[in-house]
Amino acid sequence: MDKIAGKNKTDQKAQVKPDPDKKNVKEHEEPLRLTADLEGNYLLDERTSEMKWLGIFYSPAGGSVHRVAKMLKKKIGADKVDMFCVNDVHADKLLDYKNLILVCSSLGRSTWEREQRDRWAKFFPSMRKISLKDRFVALVGLGDHITYPSHFVDGMGYMAELVTELGGNLVGKTSTDGYVFQDSAAVTDNLFVGLPLDEDFEPEKTRERLDKWLSMVLPEFEEV
Repeated sequence: MDKIAGKNKTDQKAQVKPDPDKKNVKEHEEPLRLTADLEGNYLLDERTSEMKWLGIFYSPAGGSVHRVAKMLKKKIGADKVDMFCVNDVHADKLLDYKNLILVCSSLGRSTWEREQRDRWAKFFPSMRKISLKDRFVALVGLGDHITYPSHFVDGMGYMAELVTELGGNLVGKTSTDGYVFQDSAAVTDNLFVGLPLDEDFEPEKTRERLDKWLSMVLPEFEEV
């Protein structure tokens, strides 16, 4: 009797089949899609089912850039936007959002390439591994038109180059009218690629410039 019972148990185990539904769930858990560029590098594509409306990413923390990022969040609505310092996140965090506002300081190209002073410089290489296709990206650059008149908000210009390379749609270009400077890597066809601010010598103009810029940019951001 015991041998027969044992045999029946063995037969029952042999008849147990994998649950096809569980297999399907596992196969469809992939949150990201991978695409390859012309050089064979794999790029992370958008998380279409998890995207939120707007994310603000800034660096460095604790100074004027941080202060402006907080002003942006407050003006847009703290309940409508998430904000992150790039020190604290990986580049694929950008993929959580349909629309992005990137806030940076004015740094020379050599500084960015040496990955010194500003976390954005270290963030750039990891950004090159993602795709910003179909996303809307607005830039805010802080500069100093008195001390660095020949490199005013250059950092914003280099940021724009990268966003364009990654397939992002740049929005929020502004006129050079009302700004005093000699040269800038952030100017294309007589327009700044984003919003320039000078918290060192023109802080009294920041709020008005932000309000005017947001009234133009927010309608361009696509709803998720």
